[in-house]
Amino acid sequence: MSSFLQKLTYYFLILFDRQTPWHVKLILTAGLLYILVPVDFIPDTIPIFGWLDDLAIASFIVALALKLVPKEVVGRVKRKVFGVK
Repeated sequence: MSSFLQKLTYYFLILFDRQTPWHVKLILTAGLLYILVPVDFIPDTIPIFGWLDDLAIASFIVALALKLVPKEVVGRVKRKVFGVK
């Protein structure tokens, strides 16, 4: 499995894990909606800068959400997806 698909699976499993707190699920969902909805701080029609704000906000949201996920959930999902002990 490619690294990108593994990471996507990792985030998906964390989002839908029953032990992931609701506020983390809300943060991740809001981040996903920001990426998918065509309303931006900087329009995507502006080359490079329009995509950079999406990338920066998505990176911040994922990093924030992962810090808030319980360690046991992260460990269990890592073992499942990456085979890490």
